[in-house]
Amino acid sequence: MKKLTAGKTAAVVAVAGGAILASIAPVLADVSAQSPSQALVRVESPAKWKALGAAVEVDVTFSCPASPSQGYVNISISQTVLGGVASGGTSKSVTCTGAFQTIKLSVTAQNRAFRWGTAYAKAELSSWPHSATHEGEIQIRP
Repeated sequence: MKKLTAGKTAAVVAVAGGAILASIAPVLADVSAQSPSQALVRVESPAKWKALGAAVEVDVTFSCPASPSQGYVNISISQTVLGGVASGGTSKSVTCTGAFQTIKLSVTAQNRAFRWGTAYAKAELSSWPHSATHEGEIQIRP
């Protein structure tokens, strides 16, 4: 019977450990894809023009780790229009499930009516102790 040296034993243990890790790695990746450990939020484009510009309806996709407390999604939209700036904002209470969710929010114009075209949107997700922000240009379409 052959005796294994310390170097050979370490090599066998390393190969076996690598095989075990390789077999469970896809499972770990799948779990992390389903339940992110941080908050994420994104304003979807295009937003839908409603009531001749009195409001726009926008989809917001978000995710936050599941917790017993609720979170809040806040959104503001502003757009340069002839004679000034159209703007508005709204917020909604959400439940964090750990999965990606999409909600529809109606943003009412405050000063002037929104028009078709490019606007600037900012969304914020707050769910203690996590938060996220997304801002950038969106399109408003009929």
